[in-house]
Amino acid sequence: MSQDFKHSFKASQRPTLSLMVYNVGFQKCPPDYGWGPGVRDHFLLHYIVSGHGTYESGGRTFVLGPGDAFLARPDTPIYYRADPTDPWEYYWVGFSGPSAALLLAQTPFSPGRPVLHSAAGDRLRRALLDIYKARGADYPSAVRMAGYLQAALGLLMEDAPARGTDALADYARRGAAFIQQNYSRDISVEAVAAHVGVSRSYLHRAFHAVFGCAPGAYLTDYRLDRAIQLLRHSTLSVGAVAASAGFSDPFYFSRLFRRRMGMSPSDYRQEKP
Repeated sequence: MSQDFKHSFKASQRPTLSLMVYNVGFQKCPPDYGWGPGVRDHFLLHYIVSGHGTYESGGRTFVLGPGDAFLARPDTPIYYRADPTDPWEYYWVGFSGPSAALLLAQTPFSPGRPVLHSAAGDRLRRALLDIYKARGADYPSAVRMAGYLQAALGLLMEDAPARGTDALADYARRGAAFIQQNYSRDISVEAVAAHVGVSRSYLHRAFHAVFGCAPGAYLTDYRLDRAIQLLRHSTLSVGAVAASAGFSDPFYFSRLFRRRMGMSPSDYRQEKP
């Protein structure tokens, strides 16, 4: 049996980018090595190059082997464990950011499909290794890692069905793109649905199928992500930050911000790294 090993990198700071790598690495697991049950606060992708193991998500258990990939979504309970006799070796990357869910929506992954067998093969392994090789604590390294992550996600997109075969995914992607382009304006879910050309209820169904949340929640989260960037990188007042991110009521913004971050916008600005 080959010797166990683990090589990993964890970002000490989380830079404000549209796509951010939180951690990356590769590991040959010892028998029965596992993680969980637990939840992550970011997306976590694993790609298996040898051996076997099991992945539990959404009340289902998947037995996986070489060429398989599995995805954990934020705040979703998961558990994974290496086989006791043929433990797996895998490469992984943890990531988040406003563009993460939109990019993943163009792959075969969905809230109801957390695993897939990738046709990219060793190209995907090398793409994940490139992220690890670009590791670093400074901002340029974060940008390079994000670029290699996009390349890896692009390989997974090759496994997706041809455009037009999945209407729900197409409507969700178009709705999310409209939100990202117009979040600072006074837009509503009805406006998003009208732009996409579907009913509000159908848009709701599409967003849940692809992003695991309602379009209103997606809009609010995206606005909060933008507000966090402004608090970190601008000298705008809290009220101006709220307005710039699309919140017409600064008190409502502060309440949502405290619920997300556990502190007020002013306190966050003072404590930001």
